[in-house]
Amino acid sequence: LGYIRITAMPRWLQLPGMSALGILYSLTRVFGLMATANWSPRGIKRVRQSLYLRIHGCVMLIFVGCFSPFAFWCIFQRMAFLRQNRILLMIGFNRYVLLLVCAFMTLWIHCFKQAEIIGCLNRLLKCRRRLRRLMHTRKLKDSMDCLATKGHLLEVVVLLSSYLLSMAQPIQILKDDPEVRRNFMYACSLVFVSVCQAILQLSLGMYTMAILFLGHLVRHSNLLLAKILADAEHIFESSQKAGFWPNRQELYKGQQKWLALELWRLLHVHHQLLKLHRSICSLCAVQAVCFLGFVPLECTIHLFFTYFMKYSKFILRKYGRSFPLNYFAIAFLVGLFTNLLLVILPTYYSERRFNCTREIIKGGGLAFPSRITVKQLRHTMHFHPGSLLSNSGTLCTSTACI
Repeated sequence: LGYIRITAMPRWLQLPGMSALGILYSLTRVFGLMATANWSPRGIKRVRQSLYLRIHGCVMLIFVGCFSPFAFWCIFQRMAFLRQNRILLMIGFNRYVLLLVCAFMTLWIHCFKQAEIIGCLNRLLKCRRRLRRLMHTRKLKDSMDCLATKGHLLEVVVLLSSYLLSMAQPIQILKDDPEVRRNFMYACSLVFVSVCQAILQLSLGMYTMAILFLGHLVRHSNLLLAKILADAEHIFESSQKAGFWPNRQELYKGQQKWLALELWRLLHVHHQLLKLHRSICSLCAVQAVCFLGFVPLECTIHLFFTYFMKYSKFILRKYGRSFPLNYFAIAFLVGLFTNLLLVILPTYYSERRFNCTREIIKGGGLAFPSRITVKQLRHTMHFHPGSLLSNSGTLCTSTACI
């Protein structure tokens, strides 16, 4: 939020994105997922922990852990269809028990790894400041400062819309189930299950936002890397045309040494971004695996029931007609599937950006003969590609589950 330029996009397009980010940030604090103390609309230089919000997160963890068994027992007693056969009981376990366990595990991770999460945020902001100092053209600086692009704002609005759509099915149960109006604790249990689903989705939403910001930084580091290598190639070609004039050759060697220093600083920042990507993926791997198992099962079950109620001969013989499509369930499926895509696709595209970095360095290294390039630039070009290759292998291993 702090680094979005107000003049980057039309105001009518900025307001939904800024409002969505504000809502997501507030919800993460309310549900105990974030414990940040400082907030500034002009930009946060360093994120600090809040003891009050840490205690609030621990209270949420205890409440979810203690209330979850009672909530499932209350739902099991009031939803008679869960007790009809084993298949429906397994469906109930998938819908409620697994969801409650996943929410408890998510809060556990955020409570006991809050310092690591905030450390990742501070390292992201530090990498952003270092990378901005390396931008030697106004165009690159303005592009890096501009987070309010159409793609970013669209992704934020779609993420919040997926949360709203995924609440459609719980809202329908609260609206249509007559037991809700007769039993207050049953209604509270259904609301509690919806909150647990929101906790899991918000945790992955934090992951999506972090990957979005990190991908923005990696993209601009690749742009600057390509610019530095193009300048070095231009200087090398100019030195070839200048002949053997001593003063001119010394000038070109000095320029290459300066570019080697800039390249070394840029690749050092890029290594930090690569480590950050690995840390963020490891922090959210458990939640991603849980969500990756929950969504396909939930979608399969809802599609089966939709088909059964619409086209089953048993329903036609018993009621004489087929039931209409459940649009609440369709909205629920669309919301869950969209949220799953917003977890998978940013991870995939971030890995592609890191692969693009290796290709840029590899292409730049082939453009310079090692016998003529100054040793500072040659050593930088030879050292960092191998290091990036080895780190990328670890990165792909850590994100394979996602």
